[in-house]
Amino acid sequence: MIARLPTTRLERWRSAALWLCLSLFVVRVIGQIEVVVVSPHWLPPFRAWESGLIPYAVLLPIQIVLIAWMAIVATDHGRGSGYFWVTHRSTRRRLKIIAGIYFAAMLLRLAITVSIPPHSLAERGLIPVIAHWDLAAFIYLTACARGSKKKIGIAAHTLVYAVQRWIN
Repeated sequence: MIARLPTTRLERWRSAALWLCLSLFVVRVIGQIEVVVVSPHWLPPFRAWESGLIPYAVLLPIQIVLIAWMAIVATDHGRGSGYFWVTHRSTRRRLKIIAGIYFAAMLLRLAITVSIPPHSLAERGLIPVIAHWDLAAFIYLTACARGSKKKIGIAAHTLVYAVQRWIN
């Protein structure tokens, strides 16, 4: 199959947004590794980086595989073709639904976390929720390949807003 570079402005923006999502996830994984190895005072403690559902010894290899997979998907979408270039409308629709459910589930998780005292939100799981929103945005953006009629701005804007709120 001959590679087709993204030609429309929207396709180029979506491809860049996929790489941004991947970069944010890589930063999160590196940050978590740094907290485990070095424990710098300027980063939140380890308990803030994980939910505890999966032991870190298992989670880290999963995250590394996920980063590799995301890089392949982003590369395919940057080229405009490839195995992970979503061509079927029904697949795009299902991926958008999955991304929406995933995002909503993490919003519910955040709401429950906020309602349970005594720890601060940052120590109770904000970092994993933001990381999951990043992954949900990546799935949604993957589903917005050529041929999709819906705009992709809301997923990216929500991700950027969440990251800005976390930084501030």
